[in-house]
Amino acid sequence: MIIEIESYYGDKILHGKHLKRRDIENALDEILQHVNESDFPSVFCARYDYEELDYSDSIDVDYVIDLDTHLIFKPQY
Repeated sequence: MIIEIESYYGDKILHGKHLKRRDIENALDEILQHVNESDFPSVFCARYDYEELDYSDSIDVDYVIDLDTHLIFKPQY
């Protein structure tokens, strides 16, 4: 599964095991209770065994997490 993180602090591409949308929503809520948006990608990777890939806007992702608005959406290609 590939997740794009959109953020004021920089966009990231994360890769790891498949998660349901609800699991991603729960992770977003839970992690942001303890850290700020700038630390979210590294904490998410550590907790869910994801890795950060080199960023490219040409990669088709499964979900986008917008950390500025705390929204999760599935892009249409």
